[in-house]
Amino acid sequence: MKDNALEVILLQDNLLNDFKSSLGCQSVIEMIKFYLEDVLPRASSKDKSVKSSVSIMNDKLLDLKQTLRRCHHFLPCDRKSKAIKQIKETYSKMKEHGIYKAMGEFDIFIDYIEEYLSNKKK
Repeated sequence: MKDNALEVILLQDNLLNDFKSSLGCQSVIEMIKFYLEDVLPRASSKDKSVKSSVSIMNDKLLDLKQTLRRCHHFLPCDRKSKAIKQIKETYSKMKEHGIYKAMGEFDIFIDYIEEYLSNKKK
């Protein structure tokens, strides 16, 4: 899978800012759901050679989602992230290229989650 839409950035700093804000837990869960429901299923159906890697990513995100659900019960938030809404709109507009963009930026997503978790430990 190759991301050729280099002029488009899905995961921008406003997402990281949401992760660091009071929307943090909600935003991380929302992004995990986006990857689990929209991105990863399309990635594995698009390119069979990445199916096992996508399956591992899926399992790891499911584990993290379960862990975060516990914090979400104590810190509920009904507001939705504008950054995530923008990501989903851009992803949809990109049609077939959206999957490559989202998978190409998966490492950024993981970096943002790591930063979110390290901020929670402080």
